[in-house]
Amino acid sequence: MPMRALRGRPKAENKKQLVSVRYSPEVLAYFKSTGEGWQARMDSVLREYVHTKAAVK
Repeated sequence: MPMRALRGRPKAENKKQLVSVRYSPEVLAYFKSTGEGWQARMDSVLREYVHTKAAVK
């Protein structure tokens, strides 16, 4: 097996997309204040919201 195949992160099952989004300063300040991993927490909150709204329909 070539060394190149062993480098980097393993491929994720659910690939995330890179996008440019604008958030209010309050929202960013809150999530950043929660420390390292704030982007993952923001994603988790948004995913939960989507699942909640999808369940209502």
